[in-house]
Amino acid sequence: MPRVSILIPAYNRANYLSETLASALAQTLDDIEIIVVDDGSTDETARVVHAISDVRVRYTYQENRGVSAALNTAWRAASSEFVAILGSDDVMLPEQIATLLPPLEEDARVGVVYARAIGMDAQGAPLTQLSGAPERFAGQTLLSLVYGDFVCPIAVLIRRAALAECGGYDESLIGNEDWDLWIRLARTYKFVYVPRVLARYRYHSQNLTRTKSARMERLMQDRVRVLDKFFAQPDVPAEILTIKPIAYRNVYMDWMIRYLERGDFKNAYAKFQTARALSPAPLRFLPRAAAVVAYYFVLSKTHWGVRLVEALTARRRQRASS
Repeated sequence: MPRVSILIPAYNRANYLSETLASALAQTLDDIEIIVVDDGSTDETARVVHAISDVRVRYTYQENRGVSAALNTAWRAASSEFVAILGSDDVMLPEQIATLLPPLEEDARVGVVYARAIGMDAQGAPLTQLSGAPERFAGQTLLSLVYGDFVCPIAVLIRRAALAECGGYDESLIGNEDWDLWIRLARTYKFVYVPRVLARYRYHSQNLTRTKSARMERLMQDRVRVLDKFFAQPDVPAEILTIKPIAYRNVYMDWMIRYLERGDFKNAYAKFQTARALSPAPLRFLPRAAAVVAYYFVLSKTHWGVRLVEALTARRRQRASS
């Protein structure tokens, strides 16, 4: 039985999948299996997978049902104790699995171990954007997750029993299925953050979060639904109820960013107004909104900007914990 299963949901990513699979097979910990679930691809995805003769690679085809369904098919087929998630257009660094595994093996209360990923463009050239961060509120994983998702979904290792216990991924979500999962897992299990870049995330025009179709609109609606699901529970802790307006505000600010990215200023302004109405501190909202826009469109795309924001964020966490 392999120690780790690497799950790759794939839909029409034949042009990137070879590199993705090569990175999974190059892990320094080789006691792995790789499960590719082809979610109804119409390109050469099957041919790319079948061209690999390594017995650790398994292929399953299903009719197109979305990424959540593909991930559920994959983890249920896994035979290992731990599972990693890898996008079919992304890349693992060689030491990812070996680095993330020890906290899970040492403590049964740990359900998720995650690190960071750095961006790359469609051709694989490095970018400066980072994904994955420590908890906003130290020692309060659930509170931090409801405030906003900070777990990098492609630099993560999950205890398979924990995944089964919470029922897996919500197949009604076309995106944000990972954020929804983290919130459910955090009610029972500990999360461990490893402050290292262990993966590369590919930015290209077909990313679900960057598409110009109605799917982006549905994606953002699903982000609201994730919060709706959580706050509909009868036993939400009181300290989390206090940040409910802020959690929704943060989602609408991100929705505003998506519209700004497309030059749709009318809809961006509408989401800006919704976010402002939800803000418990209206006088601080404008500077905050300006900072979010500056980070997304300028600072996150420069090395100096990333270093500046990292330093300021670390200082804020240090003040909050002192």
